[in-house]
Amino acid sequence: MKKLKSFIFLVFIFSVSADEISQNIDIKKLHVDAEEDAYVVSFKGTPRLFVFEDMKIKKPKGRLLKKLRFINNDDEYAVKVFDKNGTELIAIGIGNPFYATYEHIGYEDREFMGGPVSSADIEIAIPLEFEPELFIISKRDNLGNFKDFQEILLP
Repeated sequence: MKKLKSFIFLVFIFSVSADEISQNIDIKKLHVDAEEDAYVVSFKGTPRLFVFEDMKIKKPKGRLLKKLRFINNDDEYAVKVFDKNGTELIAIGIGNPFYATYEHIGYEDREFMGGPVSSADIEIAIPLEFEPELFIISKRDNLGNFKDFQEILLP
């Protein structure tokens, strides 16, 4: 009987402490939905320089959401988003916005389906749970590692 009371007491203690721990965790959504508002950040970019255009709260377009993802092996450029404390919130792969591809029926047998462009309009969508303050633009080097080449502080 004494062991049973001790066991019940321990279970009670662990459940109370687990509730306190779970209440302290702040979970943030990492993906943006087309039905919800988000921060849509626009940049004008060249392969060596990105310029901040604006940041609006609006519903992102579906085609924008298809392009955005976490960084993978196909990405040449990435945008890392930081808050005012310098904490990295999210890193978004943007592919290579300076290589335009085209698709056209009848040209599938061509060796090249695109080519380099000198500038691009770039948009990213960030969930409203985040409060972005700083963007760091990175480019993949020849060894496959991302190197930061520009910091953009929000005005």
